[in-house]
Amino acid sequence: MTDRIYDLAVIGAGVMGLTAAFIAASDSPKKRIAIFERDIVGAGASGLAPGIQINICRNEKERSLINRGSKFWREVYPHWPNGRDRDVFWLTRDPNELARRSSVGGTTPSTSFALAERLSSLPRFLVPPDVAVSLDRGSYCPVDSILQDLAQRLKTVGISIYEGSSIERIWQGPSDILLQTSHDSELSARRAILAIGPWLPESPLRRHLTDEPRLRVKKVVALHLAARPTPNCPMIGLFDDYAFLIPMIEQGYWLFSFTSQEWDVRPDINGLRVSSDDMARATAILAKWFSSDVPAVASVRVFCDCYSDDGVPFSRPARDVAGLHVIGGGAGNGFRFGPACAEEAVRSLYSPSRHVGAT
Repeated sequence: MTDRIYDLAVIGAGVMGLTAAFIAASDSPKKRIAIFERDIVGAGASGLAPGIQINICRNEKERSLINRGSKFWREVYPHWPNGRDRDVFWLTRDPNELARRSSVGGTTPSTSFALAERLSSLPRFLVPPDVAVSLDRGSYCPVDSILQDLAQRLKTVGISIYEGSSIERIWQGPSDILLQTSHDSELSARRAILAIGPWLPESPLRRHLTDEPRLRVKKVVALHLAARPTPNCPMIGLFDDYAFLIPMIEQGYWLFSFTSQEWDVRPDINGLRVSSDDMARATAILAKWFSSDVPAVASVRVFCDCYSDDGVPFSRPARDVAGLHVIGGGAGNGFRFGPACAEEAVRSLYSPSRHVGAT
C-alpha cells in the first residue's frame, strides 16, 4: 500500500462505504480505488440489519434519501439475491399521519380481514376495530448478503479491499490526502470518504467533521419470534410504535423490530445485550396485537448505530482536509438512506468545480 496513490480511499466497508465505492467505480471504471475496513466487510451495523425497505419518512430530507436509495437498489438488484418484495400492511389509529408520511403518495385502504387471512402463521394476531389498515409495498433483504455481493463485484473490477486495516490518521499533504493505517504504513489519495458508522463518535477521525451534527450511538434490537411464516405472509408495520413484524421466510421465523431506548452505548457488538427494559418494551408492544400469548422468542439480534441529533443521515465535506467527505448517521436505516448519502459524497468529490490533483 505504501507505494500507491489512490484516486479514492474509502474508510469503512459497511453499506455506506461500499455503495460509495460502487458508485465511484461505476462512474469511472478506471479509477484506482481502495477500501479500508477495521474488521471485516459488514462487521458493524450493516452486517446485522434486516434490510427493510419501506415507504415511510418524517420529512422532505428523508423522502429524498429514500427515493434515491430505492432507485439505486432497483438498478443494482432488479431481484433481491436473498430477500423478497412483500406487501406491507400498516396498522395505525392515525391514518392521516400515515398518509402524510408516505414517500409514495399514500397507501391503499384495506381491511383487517384481508390481513388476517394471510396470517395463518400468527393465528392469535388480532387487529382492534379502531385500528385502520392500509396496504403498501416493501421488501426485506439481509444486508450482509448484499454487502458480500457488492464486495465481490468491487474486487472483480480491481478495487482493493483491505480488511483488518483501520485508518488511524488523516491529514492534508502538499498535493494529496495522506492516511496512516493501523499497520503504520502511509498512503496517499486524491479523495477520501470516511464512513465508519457507530465508530465515528469516539474515533479521533471525528475531528474532521464539524461540531454539528451532534452524534450519539444507540442500541438496535430485534427479536426472532418462534413462528414459521408462510410464503404468502406480508410485512406488518405497527406505525404508531414504529415497529415491524417481518416474515423472514428463508430463516423460518418472524423478526420483530422495535425501538430500543438505550443510548450512548459503546460500539462493541460482542458486548451488547438485550436488556430487561428492551424485553419489557417489546412485550408491551406485542401485547397490543395478540389476543392471547405472544409467540416465544427463539433468538435475538442486537447491534448499534450512529445517530445524528435530528435522526437524519449526513453527507458533508470535512472541515479541515480538502477532498475528504464524511458520511454517516444511518440511525438504523442505513440500507434505505446509505446509497443517497454515498452518492452525494461521490458527486461532491468529483464535481467539475473541484480540482483535486490530477484526474
